[in-house]
Amino acid sequence: MRLFLAGEIPDVVKQTLHGQLEPVRASTPQARWTPAGSLHLTLVFLGSVPDASAPALEEAFGAVCGRSHPLSLRLSGVETFGPSRSPRVLAITLGGDVEALQGMVADARRVASAVVPLEPERPFRPHLTVARAPSVQGDPLLGRCRTALGHVLDGEFVLRDVALMRSDTRPTGAVHATLARWTLPG
Repeated sequence: MRLFLAGEIPDVVKQTLHGQLEPVRASTPQARWTPAGSLHLTLVFLGSVPDASAPALEEAFGAVCGRSHPLSLRLSGVETFGPSRSPRVLAITLGGDVEALQGMVADARRVASAVVPLEPERPFRPHLTVARAPSVQGDPLLGRCRTALGHVLDGEFVLRDVALMRSDTRPTGAVHATLARWTLPG
């Protein structure tokens, strides 16, 4: 199974962001835009793990969530990943309780690494992936979207729910299913 730990975004924020993205989405139909219902905050990407590891991961992540608390976050900007002239990903950056969020992610990575091998750690940059280029060569129009969206984003939310998700990759995009969900206490 391909698994990841995700922070769940409240529906009202997903819909608000979806509306704010409409002008650039309409002008870049070739990009693979994340449907509003699929928006999430990836906390730890686990990749392919043996099915038998899922119960131990659920237990470990449950413990992390049990000692964490809700976090106030806000949409704070736009960035791209990949070459600046032809980026592969368009993302919305998050601000707010980012330091506490980074602590929760570090704790989750620590407990997960006792169960399954993880990819080498990269600095955690809290973001919501909203679009991907149609090919690995990237898409210059995603860079233009970054510029166009620079000052129009608005949205705040409290991260209360975290889920262990399975990702099934399909030609039309990834389909996610929830394996376990926790509400952060407090």
